[in-house]
Amino acid sequence: MYLGDAGAEFIRPAYAAGQARRFAAEFTLGQEPAEQRGPTRRALTLGRPVSSRIRSDPTAVPYRHLAEEYGLESSVSLPFGNPPAGVVTVYADEPDYFMRLGVEPFRAFAHLGQVALEQANLRKRLEEIATFDHLTGLMNRRAMVEVLEREHARAERSGRPYSLILFDLDHFKLINDSYGHTVGDHVLTAVARHSESALRDGDWLARWGGEEFLCLLPETDHAEAMVIGERLRQAVSANPVVEGGWHIDVALTGGVASYPNDGQDINRLVSAADANLYEAKRAGRNRVLGGQASPEGDAVIPVATQLRRALQEERLFAAFQPIVDLRSGDVAAEEALARIVQQDGQIIYGGRFIEAATQMQFVHRVDFEILRQSITRCATQLQRGACRKHFVNISADLLRHPELVEEIMHLAESACAGCADKPGTVKPIVLEVNEHQFIGDAVRALNVLRPLLDFGMQLAIDGFGGGYSSFSYFVDLPVGYLKLEGALVARLRAEPRVRTILEGVQDTARRLGVVTIAERVEDAETVAILREMGTDWAQGHYFARAELA
Repeated sequence: MYLGDAGAEFIRPAYAAGQARRFAAEFTLGQEPAEQRGPTRRALTLGRPVSSRIRSDPTAVPYRHLAEEYGLESSVSLPFGNPPAGVVTVYADEPDYFMRLGVEPFRAFAHLGQVALEQANLRKRLEEIATFDHLTGLMNRRAMVEVLEREHARAERSGRPYSLILFDLDHFKLINDSYGHTVGDHVLTAVARHSESALRDGDWLARWGGEEFLCLLPETDHAEAMVIGERLRQAVSANPVVEGGWHIDVALTGGVASYPNDGQDINRLVSAADANLYEAKRAGRNRVLGGQASPEGDAVIPVATQLRRALQEERLFAAFQPIVDLRSGDVAAEEALARIVQQDGQIIYGGRFIEAATQMQFVHRVDFEILRQSITRCATQLQRGACRKHFVNISADLLRHPELVEEIMHLAESACAGCADKPGTVKPIVLEVNEHQFIGDAVRALNVLRPLLDFGMQLAIDGFGGGYSSFSYFVDLPVGYLKLEGALVARLRAEPRVRTILEGVQDTARRLGVVTIAERVEDAETVAILREMGTDWAQGHYFARAELA
């Protein structure tokens, strides 16, 4: 079988089978006149089968001796494709074989050739799909990683720098929501074109994911990368997108990282660019920043990388700490706390990685995983007849991903499918929201959480009293539980003013029918004070530490 056209300088078989295999290894048709008139090129030129008795066919002279050596007496060449894109030649060891049988029985071989051609085209198309983003025409993430690996290896050998610019579009979700996804796609395409025009020959640009793009700047130090990043920002800002009668202003925010100063490997460089992108957003968006990491901030990147790996390898687990009813002394509930279990068995506590996850904007993945495990545990306990409450922390970041909230809803419905209670009745899952994260945003939080709350999950305010505490949450949200900030609870014994404040909170909660829970209880004296105050529940090392399920 040969894939190609009749005008090729040389024709050599790409596939061979049977006795013709050894013949094919030595077979080549060049551009000599006799070779041009042979059955193979004629079949490709005419687009129809051509038969040949090799001993008596004058066009077979160039390869007759070779064919006789391997016992090949006759052939039929069957082209395939329209126009012909290849040919299958079938050989026989009888001179009149194809004259006796005719060509029709062998058209299946041409069909096999056509299938091979279609498969080759399909592989090529799949490779293109796997390499390029179909919307913008840019490289996709997979292709950029390959380019990054090559550039990083070159930089390691030569000792020359290179830089990355990671940027995304400001408030792109608002554009999608306001104008529709079709307009949003046009915006992404326009940004891709303007970004390409702002880069130099030899620079690389890829759609990294969603509205996020990554630029690779070979042999570029940090100072020059910052100049290019600003030029990129201005090019996008100066070209509003006009679509459907709308005039849409677009802005980008970016982070720059450079090899080797910001990292010795690709993952650390991308993480550094991501961290600087995060800082640029915190600073007000519509800007490009680099080199913003403080000594404390530097630690964020390796910790975040470690957490990402734990998520990928399914080594993030929920540990459960009992919550005790102060009146009866019984365990009334438990709180799920995130833990990484390293490959050597060492446990890393949430306090060491939650802040890094928050800064790198993927704490929603932690929330989702811990909530998933808690729902599974809750369903198992319900099947055994237990009715203990399960408190799970969720962040504002999770509420920015309504698709995850929807998936949680499906998980909960599936887990409760065999339970006696019906949708809408109170379920044992209690969602803890930190009041610091929802200042001025309680109504939006309620709208996102509404399906879960309607299903029967309850709501708790976490860390009340530790910052900008506001009783407006009791008005805007259906709060069932109030967790008193552990830092205040720890000061109860020594500071009467703290007790006075917490007693006031306790009295308000009691009048509203809200259950109060004291956090970080460490000693019997604090337990006694909390009982006197009328606090309902408590948790802390005095009662028990959190343990993996």
